Amino acid sequence: MEEKTAVLPFSSATKTDSLLFVSGQGGLDPATGKVVGASLEEQTAQTMDNIKTILAEHGLSFSHVKKVNIYLSQRGLYSAFNELYAHYFQAPYPARTTVYCDLNYDLLVEIDVIASLK
Repeated sequence: MEEKTAVLPFSSATKTDSLLFVSGQGGLDPATGKVVGASLEEQTAQTMDNIKTILAEHGLSFSHVKKVNIYLSQRGLYSAFNELYAHYFQAPYPARTTVYCDLNYDLLVEIDVIASLK
């Protein structure tokens, strides 16, 4: 698997007066830039940990998330991903979009979120 080696031209998050926009996160270890694991479970856990860390830096948690965009590398991952996703969010669930596409670094999943600062 390819690893992250360069600084990319975007912020991990940016905010307005009322919203925090978290850039797409994948199953990359922030310390090494390497993909963590080859399974959907491992990559989803790391992805959500990365998002949780960014939210916490702004005094937020998953309960503040209002919109989630999910990118899966394969349509066949949808059901398994939904089971994993349910561990992170509770009703009322955030609005959500799921897209199937090729992902950088051979990732299986990438997620970006929008959270309310209020």
